[in-house]
Amino acid sequence: MLKSSFVAAMIATGVAYVAQAQDAAVSSTFLRSAIFVADRPATVKFFRDVMGYEELTTGELAPAGENDPLGLPAGAKRTLTGMKSKDGAGLSIMGIEHPNFKPLARPAGIGNAGGDVMFVHQVTNIKEIERRAKAGGYQVLRDALPSASGKSLQMFLRDPNGVRLELFEMLPEKK
Repeated sequence: MLKSSFVAAMIATGVAYVAQAQDAAVSSTFLRSAIFVADRPATVKFFRDVMGYEELTTGELAPAGENDPLGLPAGAKRTLTGMKSKDGAGLSIMGIEHPNFKPLARPAGIGNAGGDVMFVHQVTNIKEIERRAKAGGYQVLRDALPSASGKSLQMFLRDPNGVRLELFEMLPEKK
């Protein structure tokens, strides 16, 4: 039987381990996630007030030019906020203001669409996060319930942009 700390360590390090095992000549280090949003303030508020991230800095970038390397419409106003979790995970939130910047089409409810992403977080006090999300009017897709393995509580919610988050809190092992 696997110990929960081992499982958590495997979850935290699994991506880097797989990348190294496939090609010893190449190394890759995951630095942060970046999301492009139409409503940056609402997204910053969600990650700060619900998920407990710290807002580090916000700054205006030069407007997107012709043939923007990020594929943004020329002239789009760009504002970047850097955030980090209590354990140091980085999140960049780039607000894009332009009439041709459109959100992804996502199915209603708990469904996903091709190209969707999901941020997976191991958390503490999942019930408090659930309370904050509901109090803030955010879309909770599934309340915090025991996972299929019974080793954690698991919940799903969406941020203000419709990005899905899976949260899990390890339960104490039964003796």
